[in-house]
Amino acid sequence: MELGRFVVDTHVHPQRHAVNFEAQDDDADYTNLAMLMHTAVPADEATDDDKVVVFDNSDRLVYDMDRYGVDMCVLLPAFGMTNGINEMIMEDHPDRFVACAQAQQTKKDALRGEEEWSIDKACEEIDYWLEKDGFRGIGEFLPYDPNQEEPMTWRERKPQLRKVFEVADKHDVPIRWHPGAAAGYSGGGLRKADKFPEYQDPMYAADIIPEFPDVDLIFEHGGVQGHWRYNVERALIVAAQFNNVYLEVGLWWEDLLKRAFNDPNVGPEQLIFGTDWGASMVANANHNSSDTSIDFPPLRWEQYEKRGLPAHQPDYWGTTLREMQKYALFNNLPQDELNLVMGGNFCDLYDVDPPHSRLFPEYLDR
Repeated sequence: MELGRFVVDTHVHPQRHAVNFEAQDDDADYTNLAMLMHTAVPADEATDDDKVVVFDNSDRLVYDMDRYGVDMCVLLPAFGMTNGINEMIMEDHPDRFVACAQAQQTKKDALRGEEEWSIDKACEEIDYWLEKDGFRGIGEFLPYDPNQEEPMTWRERKPQLRKVFEVADKHDVPIRWHPGAAAGYSGGGLRKADKFPEYQDPMYAADIIPEFPDVDLIFEHGGVQGHWRYNVERALIVAAQFNNVYLEVGLWWEDLLKRAFNDPNVGPEQLIFGTDWGASMVANANHNSSDTSIDFPPLRWEQYEKRGLPAHQPDYWGTTLREMQKYALFNNLPQDELNLVMGGNFCDLYDVDPPHSRLFPEYLDR
């Protein structure tokens, strides 16, 4: 049995990086990967001098979708990935994908020293892509200066993010907010993001959301990356305050799912199934989990430096769909509520028509 009437993963990376570590005499670890992949060149444009390339990995993605019963995905251009490759993937599979836009080229130009980064240039690039068919949101991450040297205060950062929200408002698309970062990149390129307050605390979102009541905000991974106890709880506090805030729960385990489903100010109406398909993380099971608040979670997607970089394609859906099913079975979750999380809320957020009408909960006004 499929997990829902219409199953959508809202957080997918259909592109993959290839780094020739041996030719560069670099260690194959997360730190070097994080520093290299932000400037990746599309494989069909690369030369022998390029250190890292990025290529279309959608054949494997579609294979997994067919195996696990995933009907659609939201494509995200993170790190050195490009909007252009995602556009080509959507053209090849118009009924299976929509995408989010990000200022990828603006960031790469700044990292290469070719052009100074600015929030206006970043917003211009995002605006350009949102004019194209299939692009329905902003993300992954909020655009930031990759050469920022000192931590920014919220007072400094908020005017930049206001411009990004304005672009989202103009195009009537959701915006994605990424609290925290994966552990394996510590000391590498992704840690630059820690200099920006939105990565440190989801609660800052509550200070800008009221200015844009028509812009939906998605907390990527529901705050589970990085300092997950702190981030998840604070993301839930924001979601409980604002009906236009959603949390991705695909990487959550039972205790976190129960916390969100049982909160009458959040519930299934503000949850969406988003994993991190394509990312270099693996699931770790803690078979000795206890009830103490400081124990390692029973199931945790993370980057484990001691194991090294995974050379295989981590199986996100085999694990995450099973975890969602387990929660639904053990907690007698009505299928109508699960259907909202697995696809119904996605349709509203990304303006996508489901295969049929009346698939998701809807009630007549009295």
